Amino acid sequence: MAIGVLAICAVSALALAIPRAEDRSGARGIPRGVVRASGPWHLVFFDDFKAGLRSSWWGRYSGQPGGDPGGWWAPSHVVVRNGILNLETYRDSRFGGRWVSGGVSSARALRQTYGKYEVKLRMDRGRGVAVVALLWPSEGGWPPEIDFAENGGEQGLRRDITATLHYGARNLQIQRTLWADFTRWHVLGVRWTPGRLAYTIDGRVWASVVSRAVPAEPMELDIQTQTGTCDDPSAPCPNATTPARVNAQIGWVAAYAYRP
Repeated sequence: MAIGVLAICAVSALALAIPRAEDRSGARGIPRGVVRASGPWHLVFFDDFKAGLRSSWWGRYSGQPGGDPGGWWAPSHVVVRNGILNLETYRDSRFGGRWVSGGVSSARALRQTYGKYEVKLRMDRGRGVAVVALLWPSEGGWPPEIDFAENGGEQGLRRDITATLHYGARNLQIQRTLWADFTRWHVLGVRWTPGRLAYTIDGRVWASVVSRAVPAEPMELDIQTQTGTCDDPSAPCPNATTPARVNAQIGWVAAYAYRP
């Protein structure tokens, strides 16, 4: 997710009818569909948050997002309840009544070049509250960035997500769009291999990108919510229709190393 940056985009849309390098999986009862090894994919990270938020695995966001004066993150807006990770957005009196959101980074546990990532995710409705699961460069510098599940909160209905590859000094973008109901639970992911990205929903590939712009450097997994800026139509701020509390919920996260 890049706000307030020059963008040149290649965009396509699709509608579907949908009714670590180090092994840190450590889970005995992994969900159906999450396998330890299949073809070139080898499970290296799994978290279902039943043990809360492990501070050795996840870092919580804090402060103002770059390029977004309307947003603010606080660690207290990252909460695990009943084995569900909640990234909570609401007006917080501890911050002068402004809208505050939550986000997490896997940089403490998971940095790798190439891999398969899956996040079980749902989003509350709410205009002006963006939700995104992404891969971010581990060694500094930007772009690249791989947003594999993003809803910017333009309407707040959660009827679509975009998947966007950011690359190059001018923040060029290759974007795909998927239409479905994202207030419901879905497993959203990306399969990142040399020169190719395959975006997935519930185990199915819904779009792909083949390009020399696909990153070939270590990246980390981040998941975040964020309020926008009121004069930015692509990333608006909350308004009178926005519920008092808007959550993104994560049921589990799985990551695989790519070993062809």
